[in-house]
Amino acid sequence: MITLISENWLLFLIALAIGVVTAFWIWAGTGREASDAEQFDANDGLLEKADEVVVPAPSESETPLADPKPAAKATAVAAAAVAAEKMEAAPPPTPAPKPAPRPRKKPVVEETKTPPPTGKPKIAAAVGEPDNLRLIKGVGPKLNGLLNKLGVTRFDQIAAWKAEDIAEMDQYLETFSGRITRDLWIDQAKFLAKDDIDGFEKKYGKL
Repeated sequence: MITLISENWLLFLIALAIGVVTAFWIWAGTGREASDAEQFDANDGLLEKADEVVVPAPSESETPLADPKPAAKATAVAAAAVAAEKMEAAPPPTPAPKPAPRPRKKPVVEETKTPPPTGKPKIAAAVGEPDNLRLIKGVGPKLNGLLNKLGVTRFDQIAAWKAEDIAEMDQYLETFSGRITRDLWIDQAKFLAKDDIDGFEKKYGKL
């Protein structure tokens, strides 16, 4: 077999070349048919997608813009965390003080005035001519008439009153009760009973 090949090597070489060319031709034809079929399918696809908007892909030299949504979300989360920390650190709000209750109005109780006793007070009677009791500061015409009616007519009579006499007289003075002590009747009557006009006027003013 080796001898046969060595004697006819040129024929074998020619046959090998023919086989290689034939195989290449068959392979090339098969590849062309497949390329035509792919191109036909691609054209059909382009026709179907003609109405669609084609967005060009970014080139390698262009840097795609970062999506702002994740950054915004991160900022919002960080702000919420800071606000929560401040709320935890802040002291609790002081409750507003309750308004003070309004004082209740006391019911108006009408004072029942005790009517003055009948008769005359139990005091020493006046001796001598009556004096003008209106010279005493605080004694007006009405009070002067009431005193005369009760038997009080002289300065020396008033000047001699003690605490018990004042309490006795106050029961009969009606609305003028308390004026004896408040207006210093007894001290005034002592000046007037001695006819000490200068001393009276120095202390109580001119008559």
